[in-house]
Amino acid sequence: MLLNAVIFILRETLEAALVISVLLAIAAQFKKNMRWLIAGISAGVFGAYLYAANMKQLSAWFDYSGQEVVNAALHGSIVVLITVHVAALVTLLLRDGTDEAGLAAGYGYHPIFWASAASIVSLAVVREGSEIFLYLGRFDPQSPEGLAVVLGSGIGFGIGLSTGIILYYGLLGLSRRSKLAVSVTLLALFAGNMAAQLSLQLTQADWIPHTQALWDSSRFVSEHSVLGHILYAMFGYEATPSFIQVMSYLSGVVVVATSICLSWFFNGRADSCADGRADSGYN
Repeated sequence: MLLNAVIFILRETLEAALVISVLLAIAAQFKKNMRWLIAGISAGVFGAYLYAANMKQLSAWFDYSGQEVVNAALHGSIVVLITVHVAALVTLLLRDGTDEAGLAAGYGYHPIFWASAASIVSLAVVREGSEIFLYLGRFDPQSPEGLAVVLGSGIGFGIGLSTGIILYYGLLGLSRRSKLAVSVTLLALFAGNMAAQLSLQLTQADWIPHTQALWDSSRFVSEHSVLGHILYAMFGYEATPSFIQVMSYLSGVVVVATSICLSWFFNGRADSCADGRADSGYN
């Protein structure tokens, strides 16, 4: 039970810890307080408890596919929020520059930027936290089995949290431009992971058809190994992904990449128009 608890809690903790670490690394550029993070985690823990407490009723929705459909909605919402967050980040960088003074003084899309960050954290915690509440609720903490689960959960949570901290400080150690580029890339991959999980949940609910696995890489990296769990949390690694999962993953990445291009295009045009009006005024 101890090892099972470590693996389960590690898997559930890693995903949220890693995305929070990336968002923190991006937010560190703006020299702002952590109220968005506190709000996101607080709302997420509360939402996870409510979700877990009402799981029996929710599961009966949609002809007893409620859990899968709600989880799919959570994943889809995270993809949308990541897309909005990255677009707002690109807008901020174009308006205020990438130097330290410009980033710290940036003001353009702050409400959207911080609200989307807090919402991503909240939904990630709801998704993973509800599974943890359900898992821990099956055991009596006073029994020997329950004590093993509590101890294993603490170890798994500690490993997941430590991995997130390592990623955070690893990103901070990069140059400013590299840090932002790597962070945005990781967010795009995380969005792809969420889109792939969305398709998996809807497949389990029989809302979309089942398709055969495109490959099997389990002999190289098992999904159940520590490395497999880390790769799953960071990049959505699946040893036997279906065609729909792969296409969904790529779609999630493409949506974020498209938001970057559109933000760059429209804000670049706006800046060019503003410069042109300014030049006209001086001539």
